[in-house]
Amino acid sequence: MKFKSSYLMAVCLIFLTFFIDHAGAEESKALPRAMTEQTSVEFPPAIAGSDVTHVFKIQNKGNASLNIPGIYTE
Repeated sequence: MKFKSSYLMAVCLIFLTFFIDHAGAEESKALPRAMTEQTSVEFPPAIAGSDVTHVFKIQNKGNASLNIPGIYTE
């Protein structure tokens, strides 16, 4: 199974758009700000059915709590 970096980038953008919970932000415009140095990764070819993983380190550079309830790629 081969993943292209554009596919992974799309998954990351969906994650950042829909799965960050802004409910705890104060009315003073306090917001979480998810930041990562690496926005995409290019996987080498893999055998069908094998697991392919990568860890993205995400930091909160905002001034409110950052909630990440889960990440799903399927």
